[in-house]
Amino acid sequence: MIDHEMDGVWTTPRFRKLLAEGQPGQALALVRKEMGLSQADFGALLHWDRTHAGRVERGEVGTIFDIRELVRAADALGIPRSALLPLLLATPDPGTIDYRGGEGVDEVDRRQFGLAATITAVAGVSMPPTGATEPIRVGTGHVTYIRVLTQRLWEHDNHHGGGGAFDYASRQYASVRPLLDSKSYGHRTGAELLSATGWLSNTVAWLARDSNHPGIARRHLTESVLLAEQCGDNALLAAALGDLANLAASSPASFAEPVRLARRSTELVSNIPSARMNALKAAEEATAYAAVGDEREFDRAMARVWREADRGLDSPDDPAWLEHVNEAELRAHEARGLRMLGHHARAAELCRDSVAHESCFPRDEASYRTYYAAALAGLGDTTSAITEAHTALTLLEGPVNSPRLLTELRPVRTAANHTRSDDAEHFRHRFDTLTRIA
Repeated sequence: MIDHEMDGVWTTPRFRKLLAEGQPGQALALVRKEMGLSQADFGALLHWDRTHAGRVERGEVGTIFDIRELVRAADALGIPRSALLPLLLATPDPGTIDYRGGEGVDEVDRRQFGLAATITAVAGVSMPPTGATEPIRVGTGHVTYIRVLTQRLWEHDNHHGGGGAFDYASRQYASVRPLLDSKSYGHRTGAELLSATGWLSNTVAWLARDSNHPGIARRHLTESVLLAEQCGDNALLAAALGDLANLAASSPASFAEPVRLARRSTELVSNIPSARMNALKAAEEATAYAAVGDEREFDRAMARVWREADRGLDSPDDPAWLEHVNEAELRAHEARGLRMLGHHARAAELCRDSVAHESCFPRDEASYRTYYAAALAGLGDTTSAITEAHTALTLLEGPVNSPRLLTELRPVRTAANHTRSDDAEHFRHRFDTLTRIA
C-alpha cells in the first residue's frame, strides 16, 4: 500500500520549479516548513548554525550546490533523491521521473509516511559537512524532529493502520535511540530528548502490536516506561502502562497483571484534566477486569468511562494519539470486555453502534466492523458475520493495513468453514488471499 495522501511537498509543481530555476535552498525551505521545523532545527540536523541555514535557503552561499551537501540535506528532510532531478536537468517536468518506483525500500518508505527522514544524519553517523571538525551536538532541533516524526506516524496510523509503517518506524527508532548516549546535551534538553524518544518508542510499540508482533511491542513499551521514569513524564508512563495492560489482557501471564498495570495507569492520569485521557484509562481498566472475570469491577470502571465522556471528549490540547478516542471507541472497549465475559449479544449491539458512528478514522472503521463481525460469529449468526466481515476486508484490502485486525476476523473464517454458500466461499477466498499477502 502506498500512501498518496501523505506524499511530501517535493511532489508539487512549486518545488520542482524552484529546483529547475536553480534555487534548491528555497525548495528545501518548503519541505522544512511542511515538517514544522525552524531554520535552527534544520541547521542542527546538518551541523549548521541557524545563520548559515538561513543563508543556504536564501541562496547567499554555495554550500547546497555541493552534491554531497545537497544529498545530505535531502536525506535529512526525507526527500527521495529522484525528486532532485529537476535541478540537474533544469526542467520542472523531466518526464521520466517516477516518484513511486525504481528506488529501493527506504525511498518507498519515505513516500509512504511523508516524514521519512534519514536520521543517521541526526545521529551523527553520516558524512560530516566539509570542514566540520566537531561532533554533532544534540539540541532542540533533534527533539523537534523526533516529535514531528512521532506525530506523522500517528497521523498515518489513524488513516492507514500500523501494518505498513512498523518496519520503517522500527528502523527510525533504532537510529534515534543512540542520541540518548551522546552526552552532548544539557539537563533540560536531555529531559526533552528522553520524553520525545519515549513517545516514539510507545508509537513503535503500537505499530508492532497492530502488525502482530506482541513481543516487540512489549519490549518497546518497557523501554517507554524506563524513559518516562527518567524524565518524569507521567502521561508517557500512563500511556505505556495502559498499553502493557492491554497486551496482558489479551494473553495474561498472571491472573492479576492486567489489573495491576491498568490501575497504576489510571492513578497516573488522575491529575491530568483531559477527559479523553481519563476515559481511555478507565476503559483499559474495565477491559483488564473483564480479562480476569471480575464483572462487578468491570461495570464500575465502565461507569467511570461514561462519566468522563459526559465532560466532553473534544479538546484541542489532546495529542494525536488520543484523537481517535470518541464514544465509538469507548463502546468498542466496552464490547471487548463484554465478549471476554461471555455477553456476546450485548457486545454485538455495542459494536453495531460503533460502526454507525459517522466521525471516525478509516483504521477505526475497519476495527469496529471487524469487532462487529467477530461478535456476530460469537453469537452464531454466521450469515450476518460474513456480510459484515466482507466490508471489513474491503477496508483491509484497500486503505488500511492491519494484520492484527485480520487475525481478529479468524473466528468468522472458522465459522465460514461450516457454511455452504457462495458468499461464504467468496469470504474464505478473500480472507486467505489477504492472509498470504500479509
